[in-house]
Amino acid sequence: MKHDLTQYDGVGLKQLIDQREVTPCEVRQYFAERMKKLNPTLNAVVHTIPEAIDETESAVDGPLSGLPFLIKDLNPVKGHPLTNGSALLDGFTAPEDDLFVKRYRKAGLHILGKTNTPEFGFTPVTEPQLFGATYNPWDLTRSPSGSSGGAAAAVASGMVPFAHASDGGGSIRMPASMNGLFGFKPSRGRTAMSPYINQISVNHALTRSVRDSAALLDVIQGGTQADVYPTLPIEQSFLQQLDQYHKPLTIGVSLDWGGQVPVDTDTREAFNEAVKLLTDLGHHVHMIDPPLDFADFTEQFMNVWIASGAVAIDHVGAMVGKTPSEKTLEPLTHEIYEAGQQMDAFTYESSRVRMQVISQQMMQLHDTFDVIVTPVFNQKTFKTGELNPQSIADMTTIMMKHCSFTQLANASGQPAMSVPIYWSNDQLPIGIQFQAGLGHDALLFQLAHQIESAKPWFYRYQQLESSLQSII
Repeated sequence: MKHDLTQYDGVGLKQLIDQREVTPCEVRQYFAERMKKLNPTLNAVVHTIPEAIDETESAVDGPLSGLPFLIKDLNPVKGHPLTNGSALLDGFTAPEDDLFVKRYRKAGLHILGKTNTPEFGFTPVTEPQLFGATYNPWDLTRSPSGSSGGAAAAVASGMVPFAHASDGGGSIRMPASMNGLFGFKPSRGRTAMSPYINQISVNHALTRSVRDSAALLDVIQGGTQADVYPTLPIEQSFLQQLDQYHKPLTIGVSLDWGGQVPVDTDTREAFNEAVKLLTDLGHHVHMIDPPLDFADFTEQFMNVWIASGAVAIDHVGAMVGKTPSEKTLEPLTHEIYEAGQQMDAFTYESSRVRMQVISQQMMQLHDTFDVIVTPVFNQKTFKTGELNPQSIADMTTIMMKHCSFTQLANASGQPAMSVPIYWSNDQLPIGIQFQAGLGHDALLFQLAHQIESAKPWFYRYQQLESSLQSII
């Protein structure tokens, strides 16, 4: 082929198609072949859709027409397996596309398969018993994180230019950090909202470039008439707004929530690099001690997560006609199911309200600061099997010691992103998190675009490609 297609992001591939340098079918066949070669090692894709590779071009003429895409195995794709990474759904076939899949198809994307996820997307690692662990392409002994770990490994390794992901506690931003990708969690209400998990989870994508993420949010933004809460109005294209903001921002930065959580040396270096870069770009950067009792927040977030997660498990069981049990659920998921059923209404509502009060206190920081900056993880990437929680107590410890920064934006609904600013001495990526006020998604995209221009990271994927040649 004339072009090495891994050297292009999704928007760049679309430009090649539009210029008739390559056909859409050639693009999909190219990435399908990479998937076939890489997936046996990485275990990122758990179901393939071969017919999407050679599909005749449909009448859909969307902004991303012809490009390959992957869907996380928490979202139904009509006529194909939907497992949520769980034996509870093993053998179930989705009767319909969900709303986001419909919108991706309307944009012209061709779905080549579904990506690995932990059971029900509950953990920050992708190691489900049903399908086995996904491995990080930067170091095959390490985790790609979760719950969108399959999507992250697929995009970082170049199986596809970008992939669907979702985020209920950091599940876009955490895999982005550990795989050197750009991961954007939209504001609550930027897209249609699910009635489950207390509206803390949102859908979007993992990408190699900022503009790809903006282009993908353009095609899924907007609510529906069925939303029971107001959604944010559809904005001018995020892709078209990337270059529009140049005013210096007032940015508050916190390394460890005022000394409340541990942070390792590599993460400190990544954080310091981000602070220096922001200062060099002309932004006004201030160290802050947020008004946050993180242990209190963790307790309340966990209670809400347990109760709402148990309801989701129960409803899925009813959908497939199976009773959730120790035989059909992993130990952590079964404990969540039982604990949620036993939680009384007062405890749940008390935690829900307290979680929102803490979120409001944090959001008041945006009266002073345009953006809040923290790490994504407390540490560099971890080994496969090292951090796979088996109990609620394990999950609480992980939140307090290993991933202490992403859940607040889910509780508050704020937009947040992980930007791949730093690579450690052993060439492992470490992302930095940026949060803005509710509805200020465009501001974050513009800041990310500025950072990407000042400190490009795309060449890192070319370096990764060299190490992947032994697999290919």
